[in-house]
Amino acid sequence: MLKAIQQADPKRLSLLAILLLCFIWGTTHIAVKYAIQTIPVFFMAGFRELMASLIFLGLSLGLEKPKAIDWKEVLRQGLFGLGFFAFARGLMVLGLDYAPAGLVALVFSLIPVYVLLINLLMGKGRMNRRIVTGLLLGALGMFLVFRESLFNLEGTDALIGMGIALGGAICWAGTSVLLSDGRDGDLPAMFRSAVQLFFGAMGLLLISGVLLEPVDFAAISGTSMLGVAYLVLFGSIAGFGSYVYAIRHLPVAQVTLYAYINPFVALFFGWLLLDELLTLELLLSFGVTLAGVWLLSRGR
Repeated sequence: MLKAIQQADPKRLSLLAILLLCFIWGTTHIAVKYAIQTIPVFFMAGFRELMASLIFLGLSLGLEKPKAIDWKEVLRQGLFGLGFFAFARGLMVLGLDYAPAGLVALVFSLIPVYVLLINLLMGKGRMNRRIVTGLLLGALGMFLVFRESLFNLEGTDALIGMGIALGGAICWAGTSVLLSDGRDGDLPAMFRSAVQLFFGAMGLLLISGVLLEPVDFAAISGTSMLGVAYLVLFGSIAGFGSYVYAIRHLPVAQVTLYAYINPFVALFFGWLLLDELLTLELLLSFGVTLAGVWLLSRGR
């Protein structure tokens, strides 16, 4: 089987990797829902990131064999980890404690919009027709989504969850803009991921400790443990591997198409497995919003 994979067309395997990304990263929101049923929010998120960081570290030591470590770069990647995983993903998980999976996924799919707005506020970048049209479409779509949420999704809980998720998505965008200088650094890819995840895990576990989250290990259900296992093995490891493979063989614009499909995957599986609302109006609202994001991305 391994020989067949090695002989397969890289482009076909890359398309398969994108399909896997659409499924895996779309369903991670569902896995989070199951995981936090009996595990406190920030403790679960921190434990998940810690386990993933240790696995990535082991893979890096075995496959990449890093030699000279630039500790300044380790600190820089650690700051990324705090922004991406402690604050952004921590708020995403907290948002999922209130709002349906599809809506939280949609809020995070709008990160290109937040990045653009932050850059504009900082005097970077220019507007053009595609960007303006994309922003208008995105705003219209989100208005329709919020309207559906207000009238059909138990009112305030869904809106509170979307607001929390919005804070997380803005943290992700802000970290990208403020800390990125256009380079990945000299650290190998898996080692870099291990560092980011470890710093993020420490931040999340610190938040959990400060909030005195009650962790009753005896009360953790098998369903929650399976949810955490899925998040670590598939959401982090398999998702990362699929993304790296695809990005090596296909243009970035094709690979990032998964971001426009993930919300629909989360919406569908939220309806199928968690009995969350799925209406034609909500699907159309998602479509309008994501069409706006796509236009905006093409106009940058």
